[in-house]
Amino acid sequence: MLDAVLQRRLVFITGKGGVGRTAVATALALAAARAGKRTLVVEINPLGRLGEYLGDLTLGPDPTELTPELAAAAIAPAVIMEDFLTGMLRIRALARRLLESNTFRVVTAAAPGLEDFLTLVRVAEWEEERTGFKRKRRRFDLVIVDAPATGHSVPLLSTPGTFLKMLPFGPLTTRARELALLLGDPKRAAVAVVTRAEEMAVNETLELATALMRVGVTLLPVIVNAVDPFRFTRGEAHRLRAEPAEVPPAWQPYLGVARFSLARQRAAERQIRRLTRALPERPVSLPHAPAGRITLATLEPLADALARPRRRGSRRVS
Repeated sequence: MLDAVLQRRLVFITGKGGVGRTAVATALALAAARAGKRTLVVEINPLGRLGEYLGDLTLGPDPTELTPELAAAAIAPAVIMEDFLTGMLRIRALARRLLESNTFRVVTAAAPGLEDFLTLVRVAEWEEERTGFKRKRRRFDLVIVDAPATGHSVPLLSTPGTFLKMLPFGPLTTRARELALLLGDPKRAAVAVVTRAEEMAVNETLELATALMRVGVTLLPVIVNAVDPFRFTRGEAHRLRAEPAEVPPAWQPYLGVARFSLARQRAAERQIRRLTRALPERPVSLPHAPAGRITLATLEPLADALARPRRRGSRRVS
């Protein structure tokens, strides 16, 4: 999975709420940084937990450097809008007064997607930013965006196309065209969807994948988070399902728990097979993160799993 990410410069991580999207985005950024890439992980969810996972940091629109290879930032729509108006009006006090006016709220409500557009502009600026002598060196090799949940991701990534239809000319049109070219370039940008091996989550993932492909962005392999480990071999599974179960007497008190665990394992495998059949690339499975408070240290196993080469085959319980 990491190899596919490192081939791009901008990767959005999205998925249904509650599937561990932020944890996966952080683990992916950690794996990329360990691979030697100068990586920026960006949160655009105002209620997100990226700062908490990174050590209770208060993140803002200016990247915070954690290591020489890893930095983090958070984009708040209100701050992005204020910066945009300040750039136009040149005076921040005037920009704030305009933001507080009812007339301006009505105008922005009539132009849906403006905050999303400005958010993408900021992300694209980081993807393009250069530094050093004569600005020949890119500041970041890779930008990973912890994008909003399913319902907001498609409108966010559709914003450049929407603005090109709404605005036939002007500076915003030029920027919208540049964003559309960026998001549509498979060598520069892509999207990875995070899900769980559960029926409702997989249903939503398949709908989201179809919508993203219609938008025209490159879809990376789906990441199935928090997959239970294989606890039983094929032979053990047959013995557990037999009536009566062909297990030693010492196992009898635990038979119900074992059968429940086996049923969960088989149900998860069915959902992963659905994803495999429906999508062009085989999904990537990640283990459970350790229970308790999530930190960079507890995300190390996920980063390790993302960095491992993908296996061609799969282990299946019949």
